[in-house]
Amino acid sequence: MAGFRAAGIWLVAAALIAGCKSAPSEVPPPASLTSPQIGETAPAEAQAEDAPLVLMIGLDGLNPAMIDRWDAPNLKALAARGVRAEAMRPVMPSVTFVNFYSLATGLYPEHHGMVENAPYDKAAKEQFDRATGPAEERWWQGEPIWITAEKQGLATSIMFWLGSEVAHDGVRPTRWTPYEHNKPYQDRVDDVLAWYDAPEAELPRFAAVYFDRVDTNAHYFGPVSDKAKEAVAEVDGYVGQLAGGLKARGLLERTTIIVVSDHGMAWVDPEKVMDIGQFLDLDALTVPQFNGPYGGSNHPFLHIYGEGDALETAYEGLKDFDEHIHVYKRGEMPEHYRFDHPTRGPDLFLVADPGWSVRNANLGGWRAPIPGQHGYDSYDPTMAATFIAAGPVFPQGETAAPFENVNVYLMIACALGIEPAQTDGNPEIVETVTGGRCPATRQE
Repeated sequence: MAGFRAAGIWLVAAALIAGCKSAPSEVPPPASLTSPQIGETAPAEAQAEDAPLVLMIGLDGLNPAMIDRWDAPNLKALAARGVRAEAMRPVMPSVTFVNFYSLATGLYPEHHGMVENAPYDKAAKEQFDRATGPAEERWWQGEPIWITAEKQGLATSIMFWLGSEVAHDGVRPTRWTPYEHNKPYQDRVDDVLAWYDAPEAELPRFAAVYFDRVDTNAHYFGPVSDKAKEAVAEVDGYVGQLAGGLKARGLLERTTIIVVSDHGMAWVDPEKVMDIGQFLDLDALTVPQFNGPYGGSNHPFLHIYGEGDALETAYEGLKDFDEHIHVYKRGEMPEHYRFDHPTRGPDLFLVADPGWSVRNANLGGWRAPIPGQHGYDSYDPTMAATFIAAGPVFPQGETAAPFENVNVYLMIACALGIEPAQTDGNPEIVETVTGGRCPATRQE
């Protein structure tokens, strides 16, 4: 994929991990080792009892301000022994499917294809189906970190991470399961810890688990509500259980724990909903957000597909309609809006200011705005995501400047000692966040 940063220029060998516990100045240069070739078994030393482990915990909707606003002792303790970012910037649009898959692949949506929670492909004239799409490989492009690990001989276990239900070139995680929204959270914790009761040779070298609680409560009760506060306390407890379980099994010191979220949440004012249906000829244009039983309800953004007079009329009518909505043509979007996928990028993109939304009164299915919403510009503080990580490749008690979530894949690859696939991550940012433990260039 043209345009990727040359992430492959730094080949982090498994032998480097042994030096990662030292201060950055003491980390030896990478030895002239080569990473395992795709399809080969990892070297024997990678199976030793001190082989590095990585556990990534996804907490949907957790804005960093929530951790500071409320009591989250386990997240704060994890940050104290590792690195916490001031903010992690989501990719655009700032919604769940898009960002959890960017975290997994290190790619912008323009390269991995998940440009919305239910993307539309104009070449195929088809929209992602929530019932079947999670298991259809054609929607999920790029290479998730668990596939990279499996190709290099490392076992992985994934619970409910977006994109984990499909095979990539016939490769799957060693352990995975279809998403069960109603699976009790405590059962998720217990199942993950049970993975670590396996014999050493069967331990997951990379594991990931997902919790939606904060996002769900913040949507329906608001991002500063008592229910959101309860959700933060609840998931904080699960993070504590997972870390405590690893410690009880004697695995904590060799495990890198990475806690991430996909986006934040903004308060939505029910008086700040604008009707823009008059500008959109839906006989000539496709707007995926308008599909479904609540298509006429409020939306923070719209993807608009079409051409000719209908598209130009929509643009001319919307671009000066209100100062709180912003409309961009394909190829003219802000630089950080990296979702111009060849067949799924919209011809027009409309996004409202945080707290504002648009609707189409010509459609049915109207319902009042829910108190919390995301999907707004990823650089707005309300959309900021959480990043906290501790383990051998991270310094202790550090605060990192804001960075984009496409860099997390490279951090995981470094922690595991595997060669990364091509990504949109910036190795120099990875080097900075890891305190030099993951060097951006090969040292001679």
